[in-house]
Amino acid sequence: MKRFLTAVLSVMIMFCGCILTACGGGEVNLTYVALVNNSTGFTATDADTGIAIGLQKGSALKAQMNEYLGTLSADYKNGLMQKMVELKNKEGATYTIEYNADHSTSNGTLKVGMECAYDPFNWTQNDASNGAVAIANVAGKYANGYDVQIAAQVAAYLEMKLEIYQYEWDALVPAVQAGTLTAIIAGMSPTEERLQEIDFTVTYYQSNLVIITREGNQIATAKTLAEIDKKGVKIAAQPGTFHLDALKAQTSNLTVVETYEDFVDMKMALEAGTIDGYVAEAPTAMAFCI
Repeated sequence: MKRFLTAVLSVMIMFCGCILTACGGGEVNLTYVALVNNSTGFTATDADTGIAIGLQKGSALKAQMNEYLGTLSADYKNGLMQKMVELKNKEGATYTIEYNADHSTSNGTLKVGMECAYDPFNWTQNDASNGAVAIANVAGKYANGYDVQIAAQVAAYLEMKLEIYQYEWDALVPAVQAGTLTAIIAGMSPTEERLQEIDFTVTYYQSNLVIITREGNQIATAKTLAEIDKKGVKIAAQPGTFHLDALKAQTSNLTVVETYEDFVDMKMALEAGTIDGYVAEAPTAMAFCI
C-alpha cells in the first residue's frame, strides 16, 4: 500500500528486474502484473491502500501507538518490509529483532489479531526463529512477518506483553469491538466503512495493488488494468477487503471471484487454473518472487 511510484515499487523493479516477475509456485510458475495505483492500475486513496492498527472505539492506546509509529521513517518501513520479503524468499536469510525483548510488561497484555497467512505481512512457522512470536490460540505454531515485528515493537514501546492470535479475516473487527482482541495488526486498511466500526492509528505501511497470475496466462503480458478487464478472465479478491471493492467497482468485463476466504486458497486456485489471477499487495507478490 504505497503512494504512486513508491519505494516499494522501486525495490520491486530492482529486485526482479522487470514488470512481470517470476514467482515460486511449485510446478506452476507464477508471475505478477505490477500495476501502479492511480496510473496503470487501480484508483485508490492513501486510506484505501494504507495499513493501520485497528482498535476499539475510544481506545486510550491510539495516541500512544501514534507516538511510536510517528518515529518510523518511510525508509525504515520499506527496509523492514524488504527484510521480511527476504526472510520468506531467500534461503538462509535471517532477521535480528529491532526492539528490546526484555522490556517491561507492567502495563498489561496487548492481544493482537491477524490471519497468520498473508506473506510477507504475517505468516505461520513452526519455531521461534528470526523473531517469531508464539500464536496464543494455536499450539506449537509461531507467527512472523512485517505485522508481527511492528506489533512487537509497539508492545515494547507500550511496556506490554505481546500475544498473537490467529483469526479469520472477517472475525477480526468483531473481536476488537467485543474487547476479545486489543488490536488488529493484519495488513488492514482504515477505510471509511471500517472507521464506522473501529478506530485506527496512523498508517504503518502503504503499498500498491498488483495482480498475481500464472506464466503463460492470457493476462501475463498485460501492463494495465484495462488490458486485464476482458471477458473470460476470472480474477479473485479476498472478501471484506478494499481489493474486492476496487475490483468490482473498477472493472466491467472480467468475472470477479469472491469465494476464496484467504490468500492461501486463492494461490491454490490460481495454481490449479481455476482462476486467472488474484489481487494482492506488491510485497505479497515479492514474497513469492524467486
